[in-house]
Amino acid sequence: MPSKHAVSSLGSLLAVLGLAGVATAQPTAPSGSGPALSVVLRFGIGFVVFTVLGVAATAIGPKYTTNAVREIRDDPGSAIGWGILVGILLPIGLVLLALTVIGALVSIPGLLLIGVLGIVGTGITAVWVGNSVIGDDGSVSATDGVAGGLLLAVPFAIPVVGGLLVNLVTLVGLGVVGRGIYENWSE
Repeated sequence: MPSKHAVSSLGSLLAVLGLAGVATAQPTAPSGSGPALSVVLRFGIGFVVFTVLGVAATAIGPKYTTNAVREIRDDPGSAIGWGILVGILLPIGLVLLALTVIGALVSIPGLLLIGVLGIVGTGITAVWVGNSVIGDDGSVSATDGVAGGLLLAVPFAIPVVGGLLVNLVTLVGLGVVGRGIYENWSE
């Protein structure tokens, strides 16, 4: 009987290959027709951005990144819930708060902080995705960031749906980062 990890890795590989077929089937705009990016260019940009963020997360904070990936693996439901709270509900609340003069003083720095947390969360997500496919030996490495960057770049290359899908996946990393900030702040 194959192990859970082997089945999970095979399922992830099949999903990526399926998304690659969808991405290549997307129509591309003729050259010089405006701001539309070709699928290949979108893939390249996504690969570079996600890889840089993933590798930076492992290089700058290897212990933090390892702990965050373990938190996602151990309790993905909580990470998703916190991601929805921090990445969707909190920005909506801050924008509504910005409608008042005093609220704008709180909202602008709050939205900037959520942007920074989103960047960190995207790096964590890239490492988590790469670590899930490559294999888990208890720690993370730059290789996990590169693999995650490659895997996240595939759906990112799909013009509209891919960006939405990647944003939903990165809510997991944002949720872990946001929960950590909240827990440290509330102590």
